[in-house]
Amino acid sequence: MERPAAGRHPLQTLVRTRRGFVVFDPRIVEGTHYSIDDHGALVHDRVPAGATLGVVVAAGAAGALFLGDGWWKLAWLVAGLLVGAVLAALLLAIVDLVDSPERRYRKLTGSRRFSRNVTDTTDPSTWQLCVLGSRVADSRAWRTGLIDPDRLLGPLLWSAVSGDDSGETVRDTLTELADVATELDATGPVPGRRRPSTVTGQDDTLDPVVVLRARADALRDRLRCA
Repeated sequence: MERPAAGRHPLQTLVRTRRGFVVFDPRIVEGTHYSIDDHGALVHDRVPAGATLGVVVAAGAAGALFLGDGWWKLAWLVAGLLVGAVLAALLLAIVDLVDSPERRYRKLTGSRRFSRNVTDTTDPSTWQLCVLGSRVADSRAWRTGLIDPDRLLGPLLWSAVSGDDSGETVRDTLTELADVATELDATGPVPGRRRPSTVTGQDDTLDPVVVLRARADALRDRLRCA
């Protein structure tokens, strides 16, 4: 099977890796200040990017500038960098202690397992579910909300890969979602157009997009009941 390209994915809880996918339970980040990065790690959104590196560099520079003299500046620079690294680690530990998504998830679900690694060699059937989910999330129709406007794709995928739901049922739903998304992308995103009739007096024929949107609405009801 073709492996996915690693990198950012439109569906945050489905992370592509070099070996396959990492699927997350959306509840691990819902209502928190955390998000999932390209490598499948939980990152705090309120800690600015590079903040820890800035602490390390600032501590090293301060040590060299205010305490060092001559060759001692180099020694104080190294010492400052070490102190900065300790301070940065302490900062991250405090943030995790105060606002830990893992601890919150355990209280919410009673489980420590909030993600699963999936490869085509270890579990081909679950791999196929991830491929279908990725195909849906990559479509323009899903990204713009033409299909799955309630954003139930993530919870649906997790329910299947975690064993909480029937994989066969989810596979059928994802397959139809992927087909509708592909057809919508190929036909065009504008619903409600009507093609002129070629026969005088004959009712206009509904645009294929309207038919596809009707199928998408039916799938929306199925997703809500899943």
